[in-house]
Amino acid sequence: MRKMKIVYVLMAVLTSSWTFAQSFEGVITMNTVNEEMEEKVSLIWYLKGDKSRMDIKSQTGEYATEYAIISDEKGVDMVAEGQVTNIPQSVMKTGASAQSLLSEKEGVSMNGYTCTRVIYFNGKNQTTYWLTNDVNISFDDIPAILRRNMPSIEAIGFPIKMETRGADGKVVVSQEVVSVKAATVDDSKFARK
Repeated sequence: MRKMKIVYVLMAVLTSSWTFAQSFEGVITMNTVNEEMEEKVSLIWYLKGDKSRMDIKSQTGEYATEYAIISDEKGVDMVAEGQVTNIPQSVMKTGASAQSLLSEKEGVSMNGYTCTRVIYFNGKNQTTYWLTNDVNISFDDIPAILRRNMPSIEAIGFPIKMETRGADGKVVVSQEVVSVKAATVDDSKFARK
């Protein structure tokens, strides 16, 4: 159950390479809701150079869990309850489905940001992204491991919000950035302890 949750969170968090292309240093706070799993996740994401740490709090019914996902040149590890578990590259690789662009509209306001709204379809689900250039972070700053299931949206901006709808039109997964703050992040945040 925990491994499935890890894979889901990593895929939902803006989502097969192990390289990083980050110029942003700071903290991003976001919330994710998975309606199918009845799960709510709050996430604090620290970025610095080639390092990324996601502090995750997940609530599914009465079950709550907290853990961190740390990624850097050493790989990807989950830290929970004092245990460090390596997440093998084979677990992270998924077959990327072809996605076709259905529509694109500029000048849309979302959470106080001017965004471009793009809608993609992967043959099963429709995903809408609200992308902005109003923050000091770009699509390229997202670790590649998290971009693997996303369409190529580099030139449009950073995803402030994302909604995936099933065939019935209902939202199955939503993710929303609460804040983006450029700040110095201490290297101790990336320690695996």
